[in-house]
Amino acid sequence: MRVVLFGASGLLGWSVYQELNRRGFESIQYCQRPSDKGPLSSFRGLSLVDEMQLTRELLDQWPDAIINCAAVSSPDSVNQDPRGAAKLNVDGAQKLAEISSHLGARFIHISSDMVFEGREEPYRSTDLPKPVSEYGNQKLEAEKKVLSAIDENVVVLRLTLINGNSPRANRSPHERIFESIQKGQPLTLFDDEYRQPCSADNVASVVVELLERPNLTGLFHWAGTEVISRFELGKRILERFGFSASSLNRGSINESSKRVGRRPAKLTFELSPLMGKIKTKPQNIREQLEGLKVPDGLFKWYKENANDPSKYTLRI
Repeated sequence: MRVVLFGASGLLGWSVYQELNRRGFESIQYCQRPSDKGPLSSFRGLSLVDEMQLTRELLDQWPDAIINCAAVSSPDSVNQDPRGAAKLNVDGAQKLAEISSHLGARFIHISSDMVFEGREEPYRSTDLPKPVSEYGNQKLEAEKKVLSAIDENVVVLRLTLINGNSPRANRSPHERIFESIQKGQPLTLFDDEYRQPCSADNVASVVVELLERPNLTGLFHWAGTEVISRFELGKRILERFGFSASSLNRGSINESSKRVGRRPAKLTFELSPLMGKIKTKPQNIREQLEGLKVPDGLFKWYKENANDPSKYTLRI
């Protein structure tokens, strides 16, 4: 199977790229800012905003499957430039879906739990979305466009907060915590904002398994097995790497809404519909944290600054 992957330099895209390699797929990776050296040097630069170039490239490649991990995924960035973000998050997703339909390619599109407003009980894929942020609105609109453009051989996979290791070491929760410690600027994480974190590597296994399962189409949810506040997750990350809890500040989503915008207080997913159909199993938080790495460029800094650097051993 010949697979085209968009957003390959992001947190999830990077894991999907590695999983495709492990499973022996022929794949072509695209991102907006490829590098001349390092792990991204084999990636190709291609913007979803350039419809003409996008169409020409995919017609030349004629893939069997297209995976779309590309997005402006920061709600703050979307708020700063909603029209620019929509060109990628909505228009780009729609164009990829239309091209996939023309090619007869399987299309897997990544969406978000932010299409919901938040509630105590877990959401099912059949529940009515009601986003409370511009980012959530854009992800919901993209879902509608994708599912309207393709009536079969398509999967929209909604995900939650993702743990993992990004190629530029700046995308995942633990990498951002490291950055804040380096700068001496403790992060403020909310103790009343609850999520059901998942692992990028675990999601990548799900995505690649879905590639091989054309009988599975439509809208699905995936997450980890545990619900936790962002503040508690930050504490667990610090403990995992041997840092003091003083490296974090405790905040409240309700008290900070004017500054950060409205956010759902609790987002959780019912996983049984997809769990019953695939071999990959969701991970608990301990399993997710075990897979996290100190970025290579920070290892010397880590050894010198962690309260207990024995908590982590460099992986080669």
